[in-house]
Amino acid sequence: MGGKNPVVVLADADMELAVESTAQGAFGSTGQRCTATSRAVVIDTIADEFVEKVVKRAQSIVLGDGMDSKHEVGPSVDESQFNTVLEYIEIGKEDGATLLCGGKRASGDGLDDGYFVEPTVFDHVTPDMRIAREEIFGPVLSVLRVKDFEEAMIVANDSEYGLSSSVFSNDANDIYRFIQEIETGMTHVNSPTTGGEAHIPFGGSKATGIGAREQGSTSLDFYTEIKVVYVDYTGRKREGNLY
Repeated sequence: MGGKNPVVVLADADMELAVESTAQGAFGSTGQRCTATSRAVVIDTIADEFVEKVVKRAQSIVLGDGMDSKHEVGPSVDESQFNTVLEYIEIGKEDGATLLCGGKRASGDGLDDGYFVEPTVFDHVTPDMRIAREEIFGPVLSVLRVKDFEEAMIVANDSEYGLSSSVFSNDANDIYRFIQEIETGMTHVNSPTTGGEAHIPFGGSKATGIGAREQGSTSLDFYTEIKVVYVDYTGRKREGNLY
């Protein structure tokens, strides 16, 4: 499933929670999840603080062998995906986004022989940039600044994909408006875009998916091929085309 999953951080959000959850969604599993956080849509009045803290968190992440619990982020799955991630980072710079941290192959501390990319944060990304529209599948976060809730929803929904999303706020009205207006098959409130329960239906909308969901009660439909059989027991020629 394709995804370009947004986290929307509103002005009244718990900043520490929003930063940690965004980092978890963007950089956990090396960003190699269909539900990974690709875009942070942040209200202007708190954007500077959010960016400063998410960059600091990205720079603190320990890369290495995923079998060692002291490491937080592992390598790209193969050389091809590693090169794809680096190509998108170059595209982001060429399109005019502001690279704040990361942006290159990680080295040292035993990383030189692996396909490790530094956790990367771009600021001042605009909705028309490719890094804001295309799935990168790597540890790259794009920050898009907006003036208010209404613009945040326009930007968050400005994607061909519709898999997962998150909102960070303590305002019940804004939370429920977000739930109603966001165009994703799954959404989270004050938690990362990644993760879920095995018994809950999993899937997206728009170009991400269509029809029945995997997991939960709907998985029976997802894994079922329907066949319709008409048996005429009358022995007479059917005169009409409708039953």
